[in-house]
Amino acid sequence: MSAPVPKGTAKRDALRTNERSIQSLWEDEKVYEVDAEESNEREKFMVTFPYPYSNGNLHIGHAFSLTKSVFRAQYERHLGKNVLWPFAFHCTGMPIQAAANKLKSELELYGTP
Repeated sequence: MSAPVPKGTAKRDALRTNERSIQSLWEDEKVYEVDAEESNEREKFMVTFPYPYSNGNLHIGHAFSLTKSVFRAQYERHLGKNVLWPFAFHCTGMPIQAAANKLKSELELYGTP
């Protein structure tokens, strides 16, 4: 008996080829590279989005929040603005969590004042 014939991959291969050619075009045209302009001819716009924390599960809200900032950045670019969209760090949640854990352990150890 012969080995099973794998399913056709022509559609996947065509999509992958198209993806590579578009990515090459974007790289050649430097579509996603932004240099700060010396002059103030164009209006500036900045939006950022923090990395999600690893202390919880990812959920659809993360994607929803991220796509809002991506769409807004692209919209402002189409209006001709000089847009900066850095993917940023957000560092308020972990210190708050650490403080809450410390308070909880102190209350367990010493009791409520």
